[in-house]
Amino acid sequence: MDKDIDTSLDTLQQRLLEEVGMQQRLRKELKTTLENERDLRLENELLWVYLQRIYPGRVRNAVALRDRLLGGSDLSEELEREAAATKEKENPTMRQRTRRVLGKMPGVRQIYHGIKNSRKR
Repeated sequence: MDKDIDTSLDTLQQRLLEEVGMQQRLRKELKTTLENERDLRLENELLWVYLQRIYPGRVRNAVALRDRLLGGSDLSEELEREAAATKEKENPTMRQRTRRVLGKMPGVRQIYHGIKNSRKR
């Protein structure tokens, strides 16, 4: 009977040591994960500040989109709405088509840049 108790105590101690080791590994993993998350948040804040300074309109659009999504709007609907708005802009005007065709003609680029550079002098 003493042997059974000793073996069960040994197995329980071994399991306890394994659990303690697992807890320590999980703590280390949690610590590194939290440090990585903090670094990502700082990087995100820096990018956000940079974007606000360079492209304030885009930041306002992103904030509005985020607010709509948090308010319960569906992401697919928002993406379809943006796709429809950009699709309307895809049809070039007659002026844009003419400029594109003229720009593809040989020698036009050199002439344009020559005129532009002569104006700078």
